[in-house]
Amino acid sequence: MVAGVTAVVIGTGFTVIGLNRHAAEASIPTAAEATTAPAVADSLPATEEATPAPSPTPTPTKTPAPRRTTTAPKKTTKPPTRAAAALTVPRTGDAILDAVLEHINAARTDAGLSPLTLDSGLSRASAKHNQLMINSCGLEHQCPGESGLGDRFTAQGVEWTRAGENIGFGSSGSSDAAIIKAANGLTDSMLAERPPNDGHRKNLLNTSFKRIGLSVVRDAKGITWMTQDFVN
Repeated sequence: MVAGVTAVVIGTGFTVIGLNRHAAEASIPTAAEATTAPAVADSLPATEEATPAPSPTPTPTKTPAPRRTTTAPKKTTKPPTRAAAALTVPRTGDAILDAVLEHINAARTDAGLSPLTLDSGLSRASAKHNQLMINSCGLEHQCPGESGLGDRFTAQGVEWTRAGENIGFGSSGSSDAAIIKAANGLTDSMLAERPPNDGHRKNLLNTSFKRIGLSVVRDAKGITWMTQDFVN
């Protein structure tokens, strides 16, 4: 329990190691251990040369009669799904982002690590995922119909070879100060983890990660949700 937060729930933190920034197809592990994503082949595998079949004997052909042609119906763009159409992504205020990032970087400094830089593209990916959790998905790293972690980052123009994510929520008041307190309380809970169940702490204090995406949003029920995304 975190002081000032009446309920704290944290999702399993996990890390994806990608050999290629387009190759993040990792399922969510129950234990917070690193998983290796499959490499994408640069070229198709070679095939054996096939023995050519004998040429067929030509046969007379008839010239086909001209056909009446009709204009094919114009293709229409597939309408967005109900979930996609309903997704609105509220922006986390700068004061909240600055305070939460400062809190995270203070922990990294205490551990002798370099601070993380806030990445706008990564934060967009965080915000989209955060809102899906709020809408109906609940505390999950991948919501129904949502792309995997690495693909979400790549879609926002983020280049990466190593990635991780922490998620959590807790009740809070509506002021910026209360939301910041809830978010920092969640981070403190993650940092207080002990092996072997310390995936969130490992993500926050990972020496490979250099950039972070953040989304902190309070929903209509008074619950503050936070998504922290990390890349190298």
